[in-house]
Amino acid sequence: MILPMCFTSFDEVTAWLDSFTPPSSTRPGLVRDARLERMRRLLDRLGHPEASFRTIHVAGSKGKGSTSRMLSSILSANGLVTGLYLSPHLVDYRERFTLDGEFFPDSLYLDVASTLREMVDDFRLPEEYGYEKPSTFELYTAYAYLLFKAASCQWAVIETGLGGRLDATNTLLSEASVITAIELEHTAILGDTIAKIAYEKSRIIKPGQKVFCGLLPVEAMAVVRAEAERQGARLYSLADELTSLETHTTKKGEECRIAFADGSSFTLSLAMRGEVQARNAALAVLTARTLGFTVHRAALEGATLPGRFELVRHNGCDIVLDVCHTRVSMAHTVSSFKALYPDRSTRCCIFAAIEGKDIHHMLETLTNAFDYIIISRPDQAKRSDVEAIWAEAKAMAPAGCTVTLVKDTRDALCEAEEHGKAILIAGSFYLASLFEEVIHAEQQ
Repeated sequence: MILPMCFTSFDEVTAWLDSFTPPSSTRPGLVRDARLERMRRLLDRLGHPEASFRTIHVAGSKGKGSTSRMLSSILSANGLVTGLYLSPHLVDYRERFTLDGEFFPDSLYLDVASTLREMVDDFRLPEEYGYEKPSTFELYTAYAYLLFKAASCQWAVIETGLGGRLDATNTLLSEASVITAIELEHTAILGDTIAKIAYEKSRIIKPGQKVFCGLLPVEAMAVVRAEAERQGARLYSLADELTSLETHTTKKGEECRIAFADGSSFTLSLAMRGEVQARNAALAVLTARTLGFTVHRAALEGATLPGRFELVRHNGCDIVLDVCHTRVSMAHTVSSFKALYPDRSTRCCIFAAIEGKDIHHMLETLTNAFDYIIISRPDQAKRSDVEAIWAEAKAMAPAGCTVTLVKDTRDALCEAEEHGKAILIAGSFYLASLFEEVIHAEQQ
């Protein structure tokens, strides 16, 4: 596809950015190992747009998107022009780059993309970096920085893509680092133990900065604490700062009360449901207050993101879309779902997962909570052995639990609506994205 130098639609922008995916012949490990130097070279070329605003850098296995959204909402409510960079998106690419909780004007998306294309048109990286062009994610990250600069952002909350240590965002000199939950995920890349994954996440910590972490496993906490000490960074742990955290999932929202060791407390009704969101809110509050921002209750309560225990009505059924894809996050999601729908006979689940996830333990949670489970596929472009997942689910399902395989998205939804009035769709970001598109397209 030959695209004009000046873009006329956002579809052209995303087509151009996605065209930079390294070819299959490229050694991905070499590109990843050189990621920070690659990104530094790219930012040199662009004049370091990331230096024009202050940043909070967020890493974690789960919860980093929600925590980032809450933080950006708090900063905006303090009167600061605030950008937010997330990945991946659920339905619309523009979800990755937002301004004060809203999309940028269409003209700015196009103008900045045209500028970026012109600046990198003849840009090449050294051969030893594995791929002479910037990768898609490197360009998305640079694009976000240019958007934030063009919009005169004063602050930006930046979520890591994969890991932290070698993530393209880790060239930032951030004001603060935030580490949310740490679980086993992307083990082929990040390591096969909690400690190894914690090491990858903790390496976003910069010398002398403030660092905030959520409720981490003991082995992860030890790694984060050691890295903070090595960097001379001040660590604020939610485990040390919280005295109590009470939460309950309702159709209205997540009703929670957060109490801190300094005697302060917050009673909130969060738009983002799910018991894990109370933890994310507590971490966002701890971070914002310690950095000197006022926490406006309405800003925190009103923060939303698609696919985070998102409740929609479709054909007379309640459908919850959730992007959980780890063992612990699935347990939290199912616990919240059961609180909303205590009658097991009304519940049905559609599940899919890509390769590399802890599928066994997610299935274990689901087969203990549902009598009807549909195994589907997350996305045609993502590697997933759906037949093997189906076989494993059937083997572990207790008596009375039916497990069926329906690969097509619309067919799976139709079957689920025949067997339950409360449907959970979970296990993969890409699965939630497919159903988000189907459901909302039919509702428009």
